[in-house]
Amino acid sequence: MRKYLYAALMLVPVIAMAAPAHKTAKPAGPAKSAKTAKPATPAEPSPFTPGMTARQLTPMMPAPPADLAFAYPVAPSGLPRPDPTATFTATGADPSMKLTMRQIGDPSNPPDWFPKEHAPLPPVVAHGRSPHVPACILCHLPNGNGHPESASISGLTVNYMIEQMHAFRDGERTNIRAPAMIEMALDISDKELREAAAYFAKVPRQQQKWIRVVETSRAPATHIGAGGVRFFDKGGETVPMTPDMIYEVAESEEVELRNFHFGFADYVPMGSLAKGRTVALGNKGKMRSCASCHGDDYRGHEDAPRLAGRGAYYLIRQLADMKSGVRKGAALGKMKEIINKLSDADILNVAAFMASRSP
Repeated sequence: MRKYLYAALMLVPVIAMAAPAHKTAKPAGPAKSAKTAKPATPAEPSPFTPGMTARQLTPMMPAPPADLAFAYPVAPSGLPRPDPTATFTATGADPSMKLTMRQIGDPSNPPDWFPKEHAPLPPVVAHGRSPHVPACILCHLPNGNGHPESASISGLTVNYMIEQMHAFRDGERTNIRAPAMIEMALDISDKELREAAAYFAKVPRQQQKWIRVVETSRAPATHIGAGGVRFFDKGGETVPMTPDMIYEVAESEEVELRNFHFGFADYVPMGSLAKGRTVALGNKGKMRSCASCHGDDYRGHEDAPRLAGRGAYYLIRQLADMKSGVRKGAALGKMKEIINKLSDADILNVAAFMASRSP
């Protein structure tokens, strides 16, 4: 099935992990939202203008840091196009629902295989608004957990999601996965944005579990398919795990169908979880602890986002972008004090640790 994966340019991140300034942190529930968000004033004029497309924005994006580039997945070139006549049904879905890969990747009408398993979808979440606002579930799925090349946004606060969309709009969040989000942020209305944020903020905690972490000296052999998704190779071969690599792999080929019953596995190096815990606790006194803003269980506090249970690739991207300066602005809050104290190894290890925590 993987050769039929619909190459979706829209699979990009939406939300990240900056921590605004807070007082004593206490754990927050997934649907909790603080006071009404105020429009952010960017530090400098945005380089983007409404109506720009992802194709136009792509050449403006900075390259990822070389040592962490694996966390910015990109589809290989030259992959075969999907058979336009082949149809598919997600396991467990209504068997009468048969879709081609073109229909599965339709930005205005992606599949909702299990509509009884979630709250009603707002129009912008289910269908978007052409030509610049795709359906939110195209990339983030009805459960808000997304794929490694996008972001898990389930249970984040309304204010935080709005703030991050404004950061995309204002040029304060840029990387090679960002163009589609920037195009959308430039066009989406305040009403649409708030409705989408309210929906994903209320995703129940039990539906936020998406990542299985395996600490190992050897990982299954994998390859990157269309859309930037990593899949298991056939045959059961393994490869050595090095301390500078994480493999985030689809648990099933049915992620191609946008079946949100299947998540991802993070294969992380031996010792990375203990090292990541040390970083989270303040890295032996070098910085404040992650819990001081994100809560004792790392599930978020007020508008400091949840870190626990989010994919390692996404967390690595956000920390690397903050460190390189392509994720910037007032919304970074206390992360400004921390980010330059983290080595690339620290970033990888703390991302592995956070991915292993219960959301």
